[in-house]
Parts: sequence; structure tokens; C-alpha cells
Amino acid sequence: MSLKTGLVFFTVVWVLLAGWAQAGPLFQFHHAQGTAIADEKNQPVFLRGVSFGNRVWVNDRIPVTHHSAEDYSRVRAMGMNLVRFYLNYQTLELDAAPFEYQADGWQWLDTNIAWARAQGVYLILNVHVPQGGFQSQGNGRKLWQDADLQKRFIAMWRAIAERYRDEPVVFGYDLLNEPGVTRAKQQWQRLAQRTVDAIRLVDKKHPIIVERVNSINRRWENDADMNFVTVDGDNIIYTFHSYAPYFYSHQGIPWDASMKNRDGGVWPDPSRQHTRAFLARTIDQYLAWGKAHNVPLYFGEWGTYKANFEADRGGLNYLRDMLSVLEERKLTNTFHVYHEESFGIYRGDGPLDPANVNQPVIDMFTTYLKPKHNES
Repeated sequence: MSLKTGLVFFTVVWVLLAGWAQAGPLFQFHHAQGTAIADEKNQPVFLRGVSFGNRVWVNDRIPVTHHSAEDYSRVRAMGMNLVRFYLNYQTLELDAAPFEYQADGWQWLDTNIAWARAQGVYLILNVHVPQGGFQSQGNGRKLWQDADLQKRFIAMWRAIAERYRDEPVVFGYDLLNEPGVTRAKQQWQRLAQRTVDAIRLVDKKHPIIVERVNSINRRWENDADMNFVTVDGDNIIYTFHSYAPYFYSHQGIPWDASMKNRDGGVWPDPSRQHTRAFLARTIDQYLAWGKAHNVPLYFGEWGTYKANFEADRGGLNYLRDMLSVLEERKLTNTFHVYHEESFGIYRGDGPLDPANVNQPVIDMFTTYLKPKHNES
């Protein structure tokens, strides 16, 4: 090989390698395959991740102080490859301008997709606060009473799907967080079906993720189907959340008067069923529904309030037990939550401070997950 030929050869190799490095890891579209989530080669996958709360509860349209590119690197360093990305509808649509989508909102999503791509991390886009308001605490009732709000919700999801239909970094579309209907769970079933149908007009590639009903007229009780609803269509994944036992995981929370001064005990404590076996039985109830309907499940939220890491209450033991249950079942999941004061790995509700961190939680995830980070 002449010197000139050698230089050309090595230049071409360098360009190819540089281009590969810039592009980052390869991403695939996923799909429902019986009770499994599978990749493009029809191989079952098991993703592990965390949620980005994005200050959705304070209506911060573009939450630039919540996280940056570096935080995707931190997520990957814990051995995770998935982020459930919370959205407040106002990031994209203003009440004063319905059906018009804001350029800075799209830019924020595009930027996060680029950051995630660089670290080999998938994003699940989740509407956490829809038109009509946050659902989890039994509020946001306007969504179920106002046909125009429902049309806006559906149209926004179609716009999201149309923009990202060819983007594999987006793992899927998580339609609505913890629906709190006013009369019957069929209200959510009908709205979910209309939304699925609208998305499928423009995007047949991405999984659509449908959550179980969280409450009915402010009653938090499960029916025989664990409050799941089913929809017609291809590539549907169903999702659930669990903080069981609630009286342990939420002890001390200020937004529930019954819990504000409640002593929820310690973990483990067999006398209160605060055991790994209890967590396994809880998760298996949901998985049994998935098996009965031959559909895949994704565990969208789990975690515990900050008080459980104080006064020897055993919060880290709880997380370790739950994580071991999920690893044993190979259940794709996202921990709640990356950055916030109440449940966050990184504490505080203002700009992220790397020093204000629950380091034992990071160490736990890194120990359990980092050796397995190439599994996906």
C-alpha cells in the first residue's frame, strides 16, 4: 500500500468512525408481541429507566432548569436506557390558541430527543397534564365533561405522532397519566380509542401505551380487571403504576391530609406485610391480567416518598426489594422520579443541583443495573 493510498484509507476509516460516534447507538422501533415487547428482530426486550417530571405540576412550559444533556449521561451511567418524559399540554398548546402548536415546545422535544440519542436512551412521551387538568388526585374533571377539550387532546396527540412517526428514539406514546374519570372507566376507553385511531392515521410504527383508570369519581378502587381498559388496534402496550403499600410509600406527604402526619412503619416489617413477597404478589396481579389478555405490560411508575429515607424507615430496602422483583420478571419499568423534592433522586424543585442527591439510590441502581446496561 502506497503512502498516498494508506492516507486515503485511514481518512475514510476515520470519517466512518467519527460519523458512527456522532450518530450514537442504533435505535429500533418496538412492538407488542403477545405478552412481550419486541424489537425489529422480534426479540423480547427489557428496558429499565426513570421518569423526568419536567415540573409539569407548576405549569412550567419549557422546563429548562429541570435537566440538561448531562442528565441523560447520568441516567445511562446508572445502567438505564429509558426515560418517561412528562409533558404538560401547555408545552405545545396554549388555551388562548387551541389547535396551534408552539415552536419552542417542539424545539424542546427535539432537543431532548437529540440528547437522548447521544446517550443511547429511549424516550416515552407521556401527557402527564392534559387539557382540562392533572388527573391523579381526582381533579381535571373538565376533560371528561368538555367535548372540545377532548378534541384538542386527540388533535395534539395526532400532531405529536405525525412529527415523530419516523423517530425511533421515541419508544412510544403514553397517552394519559392516571386517568381520573367522573362516571365510569368507559369514558377513558372511548377517549383512548379515538386517540389511538387518530394516531394510527399518521403513525403505524410506534407502540401506543394505554393506562388503566386511576379513579372513578374520586374513588380509588380496583375492579376485577384491575381497572384496565382495552382498545382495538395494533401495537398496544398497557401500563400501570404501583406504590403499594400506599400507607408506607406515601407516609408524610403534605398533599393528602390523611397521610401528612401518619406513621407508615418501616421496611421490612413482616407484621405489616412490608416484605418482598408482598411486592411480588402486587406486581403479579397486574401481570396476570396481561397474560389473560395476551398483551404486554409496562410498569410506568414506582418509588417512595423522601420521608422513607429518614429515621431508619427503610426506603432503600423497599426500592431494592421492588427492583429485584422487576429484574426477576424482566418487566420494563421507569422509576418515579429523577428530579423533584418529594420523590426525586435529585432533590429540590428549582434548578437541578448535582450535590442535592440521594446518593444511596444512585448507588443501588448502578450496582443492580450497570452490569446489564447492554441488555435492551
